[in-house]
Amino acid sequence: MNPESGRSADDVDVEAYPRIDIPPQDDARMGSVFTLALIAIVAGALTGLVGGLFRLALQGADSLRLTILDWTREEPALRWIIPVVLAGVAVALARLIIRWSPEAAGSGVQRVEANMRAEIGFARLRVLPAKFVSGVLALGSGLALGREGPTVQMGAIIGGQAGKLLKVSEHDRRTLSAALAGAGLGVAFSAPMGGAIFVFEEVARAVRTRLVLTTLIGSAVAVGVAQLILGRQPVFSVGEVSLEAAWMLIPYGVLGLALGALGVYYNKLVIWTMDFMAAIPKLAPEVKAGIVGGLVGLLGVAWPGVVGGGDNINEALLTGRFAIGVLVLMLVVRVILGPLSYSLGTAGGLFAPLLVVGAAMGALVATTYNQLFPGTDLSITAFAIVGMSTFFAAVVRAPITGVVLIMEMTATTTLVIPMILAAATAVLMATAMKGEPIYDTLRARLKVTSRDPEHPSD
Repeated sequence: MNPESGRSADDVDVEAYPRIDIPPQDDARMGSVFTLALIAIVAGALTGLVGGLFRLALQGADSLRLTILDWTREEPALRWIIPVVLAGVAVALARLIIRWSPEAAGSGVQRVEANMRAEIGFARLRVLPAKFVSGVLALGSGLALGREGPTVQMGAIIGGQAGKLLKVSEHDRRTLSAALAGAGLGVAFSAPMGGAIFVFEEVARAVRTRLVLTTLIGSAVAVGVAQLILGRQPVFSVGEVSLEAAWMLIPYGVLGLALGALGVYYNKLVIWTMDFMAAIPKLAPEVKAGIVGGLVGLLGVAWPGVVGGGDNINEALLTGRFAIGVLVLMLVVRVILGPLSYSLGTAGGLFAPLLVVGAAMGALVATTYNQLFPGTDLSITAFAIVGMSTFFAAVVRAPITGVVLIMEMTATTTLVIPMILAAATAVLMATAMKGEPIYDTLRARLKVTSRDPEHPSD
């Protein structure tokens, strides 16, 4: 039962719980903010270490996959067999791990949010290795999943377990869990401020002194430690881009409207695909995962550059020029591949695939505009960058996080005005279409399906 309303968890309106308030009589049970800060330093360092090693493992898995593809090209008889079989087996194993630790399924963000709202308990420590290994197998095989989902949940687990070990109050333990979840996002994208703002805007939907200090300290330390492992370079290397004339804000606004509408349908496709997969009862989840993994492996043989988390695709979109037909095909493939990959229930996030769709749409709008109006010469790189932050805003409904996140990932601030404009118009469009933010939907489903031992994930 919910303590404030007396209703069961299924009856609770998630929008009625934007924040967790501790009653005045509980204030005395909360520890010193200095103690909380010290715990955040240690937990942040552990989050940076685990998240950095996770990204390093993913880089190794991607390298191995590409090496296998290169080798099979020289062996025509094996080219269409080995990559498909290996990808299918890897994804099936990634899904099998979820049987051992059901809480490791999916993104993990919705679980952190539900825990922050006291709708579910804290994740067990065993979820951390399960998330790590399942994530490496799933993402390394070529599924269109994000590395940020696992790092967010692993960071939350480290924060929650640190609070438990040091016997802090439940309020402070939830604060640590949320703060270190943001640190995990910062590690995934080398974006400490983006990770911190994600906590305030999306996870907690509140700004409180204890939460702010803990989040900022945890994120800074985590990203600093991760950089010792991964280096200090931004995720994407882009040249000089700028808004050269005020009239160019018009096509950015058009991009925002288009991505706002696409975001609504993308969210519906994610949920529909999950329901579709669950409606195939005669096949075990591992079998379904293996079949889809094999198909993704087959797609990887035919078009290696279109599978995977998406960093390689984003780099290509930011630095190169593609024909309109190629951009349309890439957009269609990734819009389908992301939800399909997520529906399998392995560990993996939604963020990174969103950035690919947004970048592809941005590049498509700029390329089409340039062909319709010769001489305008809109920057494809600029539109791809704005597209990434805008689609994130449309799907997650966290526009400030999207803008800051992409500014840090690209190490550029010159596009902040079109990024804000496009994000705002995208959120307006999605709101007008009555589209629900993806994590609100997943969190609501989580409270229902977590009772089903056969389908414990979202």
